[in-house]
Amino acid sequence: MAPQRYYWLLLASTLLMASAFVVSKLFINDGVHPLVLVASRFTLAGLLAVFWLFLRGQLETPKNISDVVGVLIVGTLQTGVLFGTGFIAMEHLSAATISLLTLTMPIWVTGILAVMNRALPPLQQLIALAIGMLGVALIIGSGVNQAGIGELQWFALALVGAACWASATVFTKTSGLTITGWSLNAWQMLVGGAEVLIIALALGLPGINFVLISDILLFVWLVIPASILSFGFWFTALRLGGAAVTSGYLFLIPLFTALISVPVLNATFAPLQLLGGIAVGAAVWLMSRSSA
Repeated sequence: MAPQRYYWLLLASTLLMASAFVVSKLFINDGVHPLVLVASRFTLAGLLAVFWLFLRGQLETPKNISDVVGVLIVGTLQTGVLFGTGFIAMEHLSAATISLLTLTMPIWVTGILAVMNRALPPLQQLIALAIGMLGVALIIGSGVNQAGIGELQWFALALVGAACWASATVFTKTSGLTITGWSLNAWQMLVGGAEVLIIALALGLPGINFVLISDILLFVWLVIPASILSFGFWFTALRLGGAAVTSGYLFLIPLFTALISVPVLNATFAPLQLLGGIAVGAAVWLMSRSSA
């Protein structure tokens, strides 16, 4: 039986990750450009995480060219593309919808591994894939029905981000990187954030204008608890409970995002969206059970 600490870590990490979607939506609603938000959030979070690990003597650095290339790939896919596409889509879609589409990542992982191995996944994973795709279809169908076919591109953009996160996950598992855990997360946040920062500067996008003290506090929350600590808690939970079982709890993130969005963003959800969310959550849970 997993220790009580394991479940507290899961609760804390998923709650903090969910809060990041809601806080990001608040900034985007206030007119902050999505790419500027991604660049500032993850460049600063990456710098702080690298500095903190260095002070503790726990910072792992690339040992060869393969490590450097690997970190660049993971940072590009897992931070730059994932959050760049997701936050651009969040200008048009709700935080809960983006959270749900992003957390289809384990479903994409199963599909990618099946293609790489040239073999069908086990029956339970096939069932999970079918349920997950049905859930995504319900979420997209409900959104398009409410807003029109023109919004379809934003759903597709968020799914591209989820597929890139899945690709980074598969790459991390199969590439033999010597950098792991907290250090890999710190470097990939810094790399992805810096890449998006270069794009934002090249486009001449305006920076974040902190008007109120609450704006500063929300940004600090986004950088430290919702970025550095949330992933740190998640990696600790992974070590305690194992990747297969722990990944099943990813469905808590869109659930918490939806719950927080109701009072903070005055969000409402159509019945088909709720049903789609339940289907995606069930698919992620089935994926974890079949891998256990």
